[in-house]
Amino acid sequence: MKIGLVGGSFDPIHRGHILLGEYALKQFDLDEIWFLPAGQPYMKAGRDVSASEERKAMTKRAIYGLPWARLCTLELERPGNSYTYETLEQLCKEQPGHEFYFILGGDQLDQLEHWRYPERILAVARIIAAGRGSGADYKAMEEKAAALTDRFGGRIHLMNFPALDISSTEIRQRAAARDSLEGLVPPAVEAYINRQGLYRVTPLPQVAIFDMDGTLLDTENLCIREWATIDGSGDPALPDLIAQVCGFTRADTKKFFLAHYGPDYPFEDIQEKLEKRFEELRLSGEFPVKPGAAQVLEKLFLQGFLLGLASSTHRRLVLPELASVGLLDYFDVIVCGDDVKQGKPDPEIFQKAAALLGREPGHCFGIEDAYHGVRALKAAGLRPIMIPDVKAPDEEMKSLAEIILPDLRSACEYMLQGIKHESL
Repeated sequence: MKIGLVGGSFDPIHRGHILLGEYALKQFDLDEIWFLPAGQPYMKAGRDVSASEERKAMTKRAIYGLPWARLCTLELERPGNSYTYETLEQLCKEQPGHEFYFILGGDQLDQLEHWRYPERILAVARIIAAGRGSGADYKAMEEKAAALTDRFGGRIHLMNFPALDISSTEIRQRAAARDSLEGLVPPAVEAYINRQGLYRVTPLPQVAIFDMDGTLLDTENLCIREWATIDGSGDPALPDLIAQVCGFTRADTKKFFLAHYGPDYPFEDIQEKLEKRFEELRLSGEFPVKPGAAQVLEKLFLQGFLLGLASSTHRRLVLPELASVGLLDYFDVIVCGDDVKQGKPDPEIFQKAAALLGREPGHCFGIEDAYHGVRALKAAGLRPIMIPDVKAPDEEMKSLAEIILPDLRSACEYMLQGIKHESL
């Protein structure tokens, strides 16, 4: 595949960055454009750059719905300064089947020889340099490109690109003054900047951290039904026992059942068969989803919420299950049962999700169906929203939850309405 790369601090990403990728895609018949938010751009030393999670979240929202665009977080995940030659060499090593085109503005072409190891950049990727509109001095660009290739080797292509008077500095200034950003950034990015209070002195960040099983996926009832079938004992107490461990880690669930039925209970055999059944449903496209799950996540995502997932289930199951029902890409952070030492009702999993999102727990809504999940939310200091599933709320749940609601859609409206009230 021919991959175009658009990099930058993206603080914030704006319409010019998106158009740069789109024009290169069409003019050079590329297959995809990958957007690479920089970790710590060494050329911006001395200026505070927004946290990596903020820039990652804005980039995700900027390219949402563009089938040719992908987010590449390689530089965000690498510590220290971001150097283009390191990024390109790592991409070529990890993706040997791709041909990479590094896309930059014509003004950056003048600076390329001063970058760290330009010869290594040109050795592993082609350069696409975009002139700015009909006023661009393409003859001077051609001469510069020729001089660079004579000195360092490689190939440099020129691209005609419309003149756009957009700068991230101006956008930050306008955001700080609460001015409209219409036409400067994609609507979802403007919503995110406004919702999270970026570039303002006193931000009001907003986050929703979801449980998965029983909250987004209708797997609790499925688990009860299939487990009872596999168990085959006909014990009338079994469905209630399974309901009691909703939200438990696998290890805690095993302890619970061995304590109840004795050490000979075939827990691991049942779990293995249960996982196979879940996999069959996932691969067949029949995995059960709660009504409105995709619509709610999309609405919150596009209206500027940071989204996290905190599931007691192991990552090897969480990621494919979410992907199979089209929910995976909405999440900015995912924390699973094997990422923490203590399972729910311990608050660790929700505390970790909030910390990874760079938010104080009190700025985060938590959406749960299970008793242990609500207990964990309350202990972590989040704002618990309970959507009951297999167990109706008791007096304890009513006292711990901020509100108990019947479904995801009503929870979504509550969170959005709550934001309006807080901003008055």
